[in-house]
This record gives sequence, structure tokens and C-alpha cells, in this order.
Amino acid sequence: MRVAITGATGFTGGHTLRELLRAGHEPVALIRSEEKLERTRNLHGLPKIESVTGDITDRRSIKNLIDGCDAIIHTAAVAATSKKSIPLIKETNALGSKHVLELSSEAKLDPIVYVSSQSTLHPPPRGIYTNNCPISDNPLGAYAESKAEGEVLARSLQEQGSPVVIVWPSGIIGPDDVGLNVAANGISRLLKSPVLPLPQNGGILMHDVRDLSKVLCLCLEPGLGPRKFGVFGHYLDWSETARFLNEITGRKLKTIRFPDAAFRVLGRLGDFLGNFNINFPLDLSTAEFMTTLVPGDDRETRKALSIEWRPLSDSFSDTLRWLAKNDFISAESIPAIIRSAN
Repeated sequence: MRVAITGATGFTGGHTLRELLRAGHEPVALIRSEEKLERTRNLHGLPKIESVTGDITDRRSIKNLIDGCDAIIHTAAVAATSKKSIPLIKETNALGSKHVLELSSEAKLDPIVYVSSQSTLHPPPRGIYTNNCPISDNPLGAYAESKAEGEVLARSLQEQGSPVVIVWPSGIIGPDDVGLNVAANGISRLLKSPVLPLPQNGGILMHDVRDLSKVLCLCLEPGLGPRKFGVFGHYLDWSETARFLNEITGRKLKTIRFPDAAFRVLGRLGDFLGNFNINFPLDLSTAEFMTTLVPGDDRETRKALSIEWRPLSDSFSDTLRWLAKNDFISAESIPAIIRSAN
């Protein structure tokens, strides 16, 4: 199958390119930089890939991308939470998704795989994310709002019978990225901190990018109509997270628990400082997610696609090993992983 893919040089996109080729598909990548595509190819050991230079906010670029293609995987998005990123988030995520979905539907691509976000479902009505959750009435932050706006259109097209497949990833971790993705950046910051400040409630919800890329490729079966797949992965509350990190790294990490309200105050401070282009490690939407995140139930997805998720320990170990190899963290911060490698 000839498959168009947006965001091909991003974290998810690069892994999906590799998985597409493994599955025997012919990817056509929308890129903004030949140099970044070359780095992506080198990182993943890929052959030369057909590409179209452009941007998802430009309808002509999308038309050129999908010309002659059978299906599309739309992974492109600005994944950020800072206030200074809001204009770019709104333009890229909402407007770009509108162009991709509308033009792909008009061209009768089948399927049209739309990578949404678990954040569009937060908070879930019954306290757990499922494939049947509605779009949130109050998405947390500009990123979630932009993804929700795209998903409104995706669901509308589904109701009209268009073969749109919505996939909801949670936090995405794993090795091998040409940059430093949001989750990897957060993990590296945590391990560099002398004390880990943790809230009372909430936790982490994560899965491996290599599992997500397999899901996206498994969605490439035409003639099945509209579908929805949650890729929620593994949930740990903050006490479990602290114990998990101690075990994985081989360190006795110092933690301190703060009331959830204190995290929200720090998030508001981060938003305020963002007005002056001052970087702060926390913003309000991130603080709210940290204190309210709940588990997900993706058994329907795993059964339908005959897939199981990698253990979280494997995903974290591979991520930390990759971070150390590329000098994002020190080897001393992950002694257990370094010892196992030797």
C-alpha cells in the first residue's frame, strides 16, 4: 500500500516510517527539511524514501502528498504546553488537521489514520479512559484544545461514513529520536533534579513509541470503515512511580510530596513567566494533568489488533540508555542500567 505520512521526521513519525517499510508498505513522507529526513533515515537505518516538501497548514502541500496514495497516517503536531507555543499549536494542530482530514476524505483515501491524543478525553466521565469516551468539554491547555478541535472534525467525518481511524496515544516514551521529545525531556529533568517534587494524586500513563508505530500500521486495512483505538498503556500512581524509578535507575531518588494545589500554583507561576519568555519547568495544564491523570482500559484495542504492550520497565530502560548515550543524562544517574549493559 502506498501510504502518505505527515510528521515523518518526528518521534512517532520516524518509528512509523520504519514500521511501514517492515510491513512492506511504500511510505511518502511530508517533510519540511531534507536534512532532518536524512538524519531520520540514518537514525533508523532506512533506505531512500519518497518525500514531498511542504507543511500541513498549506492545502497544496497536502494535495501533493496524497496524490497517488492509497491511505494516510497523520502524526504531525506541535507537542508543547508553554504559552509562547500557543499560536503555533493552534495553527499547526487544528488548521493542519483540518486540511489533512478534509482533503484525504475528498480523495477517498482508505484508511485515514488520525493520531489524536488521550488529552482530548480528559477527564473521562467514569474515571478511566476507554475507546468510548466523549471529547472533553474542557480540554486542559492549548495542546489538548487543538487536538480536540481536530478530533471533532474526525468524528464528524466518521459519522458521514468516511474511513477515519482515530488513535489516542497517552504519554509516548522510547529510544531513538532526532530531537528530544516531550516525555524524554521530562524524564531527563527528573533525573537531574536533586529532589523529585511529586503531587498527592494522579500519576503517569505511558506506552512505547514502537508499540504505537505498530498500531498505526495495523490500522492500514482498507474497507473496515470508521474505527477508534486507545493506546493508553501502563498507569502508575506517584508512589508507584517513585519506587519504579528507584528500581530502574538503581538509585535512591529523593522525593517530596506536595499538595496538588501547590502544583497548580507553580503551574500558574510558569504560565505567568511564559508571558515574558522565561522558561519554567511547569505550566498550569501540565500541573493539572499530573494531579488528575487516571488509568486507561485499552483491552478492546489489543484484542482487535492482536497486540500486547511492551513492559514499562523495558521501555524506560531503553529510553534511559538512549538518553545517556546521547549525553542528555549522565551514566551516573542510571547505575543499574549501565551495570546491566556491562
